[in-house]
Amino acid sequence: MTLLPRVLLTNDDGIDAPGLQALADVARQIAREVWIVAPHTDQSGVAQSMTMNAPVRCVPRGENIWAVSGTPADCVILGLSHLMRDAPPALVLSGVNAGANTGNDDCLSGTLGAAFTSLMLGVPAIGISLDCVSRKNLRWDAARAVLPDIITKLVADGWDSDHCLSVNIPDLPADRIKPMRRTQPARRTLTSFYIEKREDLREKDYFWLYPQSNEDGAAPDTDLAALAQGHVSVSALTLNRAAAVK
Repeated sequence: MTLLPRVLLTNDDGIDAPGLQALADVARQIAREVWIVAPHTDQSGVAQSMTMNAPVRCVPRGENIWAVSGTPADCVILGLSHLMRDAPPALVLSGVNAGANTGNDDCLSGTLGAAFTSLMLGVPAIGISLDCVSRKNLRWDAARAVLPDIITKLVADGWDSDHCLSVNIPDLPADRIKPMRRTQPARRTLTSFYIEKREDLREKDYFWLYPQSNEDGAAPDTDLAALAQGHVSVSALTLNRAAAVK
């Protein structure tokens, strides 16, 4: 296997997330240099948002490792346009996200927002997510086991510069995970938000928000169908959201 010269890792769950550590373990098997530029705190759901009205701080956490006080998109921008400007990576990997990113999650996911930002800056990118029933119990060892071969094959096969890739790993032990399948994002419609109102110790209201979605059937060629059948799902995503005018 020919090693990549260097890769840049980021995520949206934060620099101390176990999914990022799992991805770093994988990256060290496929690249000579592994750089990590990741958010200091959990940035789930921020999509491709970029910080423009506040300073962004970048704190060293080790050799070629930085914690950023911003979004996943900020991390990719800092990595590609500043920290690695003189020696850009061959690939950006974002994840491994705690939970699948299927259907139109690409509109909300910070994991995929990082991949989209890399796409805009001309560097191939893969967003990687791990399906789960509970975020308290994820199969990180399964991700470590299957990802080296998956990423190596995707890089060897290549993909066009108008797309980034979204990889979803099923919630199964490694020896039960089936080969990767090329898919389309399933039709999932955001129907509402679950809103829970609470009161803090100073008697002021605050809210927890969580999106609720509706799955309009998982067609055989979709990411949801592939995951349900135990396959790794690989979907190509584009920044172009234009629709034909009727």
